[in-house]
Amino acid sequence: MDSVDKAIWILPFLAVADVATTLYVQSLGYSLFAYEAGYFALMAVLTDLIYVYAFVYVLIIAGFSFILYYIKKKLDPLRVFDKVLFLFLVIATGYIYTTLTATFIGNLVMPLAETRGLGWWYTVRILAYFSCVLSLAFYLWHDVVTLARTKGGENEL
Repeated sequence: MDSVDKAIWILPFLAVADVATTLYVQSLGYSLFAYEAGYFALMAVLTDLIYVYAFVYVLIIAGFSFILYYIKKKLDPLRVFDKVLFLFLVIATGYIYTTLTATFIGNLVMPLAETRGLGWWYTVRILAYFSCVLSLAFYLWHDVVTLARTKGGENEL
């Protein structure tokens, strides 16, 4: 299992952390309308189906992780098109990973936003997002470069 596989399989755990911290913030009395950005999440809050939505949300992220892993295993590192698909797969995984991590950290510091201001909360989320992007870039760099340097045969496409 390489570092890309590990990044893919950590996504469902980050989704669980996101849901747990969202429910934690809601239990403290904070309204999810103030900071929940997703359209379906807002609909779930309006209809009091947040627990059903949370379960479905984790299942969707787990299914998406399985699909990403399946696609990665089917890629041939000797074909140029598969190398491009691998790069898109890494970018998609990184985007989901950083978004879930920034949301998780943002939910944890939400109680402090009341005392320090909402601008501080957005700053913490942005810093978490960019630090996660940098750490993932360093973590996944070796696997991406190794696959990109794999030499193909005469018929690469």
